[in-house]
Amino acid sequence: MAGLAAEAGVSRQLVYDHFDDLDALYLAFVEDRLTRYRDGLPHSESEIEDEPAAAVFRHLLTIPPTDRRIIRLLVADVGIASLDRVRRQFLADELRRWPNLQGSQSTSGVATALIWTTTSALLALADAVASGDIAEEAAVDIAVNLVRATITSATGDRA
Repeated sequence: MAGLAAEAGVSRQLVYDHFDDLDALYLAFVEDRLTRYRDGLPHSESEIEDEPAAAVFRHLLTIPPTDRRIIRLLVADVGIASLDRVRRQFLADELRRWPNLQGSQSTSGVATALIWTTTSALLALADAVASGDIAEEAAVDIAVNLVRATITSATGDRA
């Protein structure tokens, strides 16, 4: 907390006035970044000009790489107990955003594994765009196909 206060140019007391401990500070930071991510998501079909998966991936590309790392931290479940509540809420939010997985599998570990795996892959794909390793349009196509494959895998719908 002392290093944070020094970097921010404020007293340690001011930091402790707002946060009881380092875990509370981390939790507030992660919650803030997730709120920024969620607030920018398209909320209805009328807001989405192209396929929903493409629209969500394009939004992911607008998130700064450091904020994408926060999402990765939740997806990877690195064992930070103070983030468990936020992680569970993020998973619940993601499950709601995947209506095609709402069938019998949504209550099982299969849906969770599919969503976390796909989310991790989409984050890696967004990082590849940010680093210039792949063009944005090519990444959007990959993202759409990845989401389709996830849904097909979860539902067994091969049509």
